[in-house]
Amino acid sequence: MTNKLTLSVEKAIVDQAKRYAQEHNRSLSEIVAKYLEYLTGDAATAIDIDPEVLDLSDEIPVEQLMDPDDIKYRYLRDKYMHG
Repeated sequence: MTNKLTLSVEKAIVDQAKRYAQEHNRSLSEIVAKYLEYLTGDAATAIDIDPEVLDLSDEIPVEQLMDPDDIKYRYLRDKYMHG
C-alpha cells in the first residue's frame, strides 16, 4: 500500500533531484522511498541506494556514513536504527 507524502524542499534541490532521477531512469518517488527505507531500515538497504543520492542528502560524506568505526555513523545508527 502506498501513501501520498507532501514535502517542502528548496526548488533548486527539487530541480536537481528531478534531473538526477531522469538521468538514472528512476522516479523521484522511488528515490525518496529508497532513502527513507535506508534511514529506517538496516545497513543492507543502503546497497540499493546510489551513493550520489546519499551524498546529496546530507552534509556528512557517504564514506563516513558507511564506516561502522566512525563516531557519526554509530551515533546515527543508534539514533535512527536502534542498534
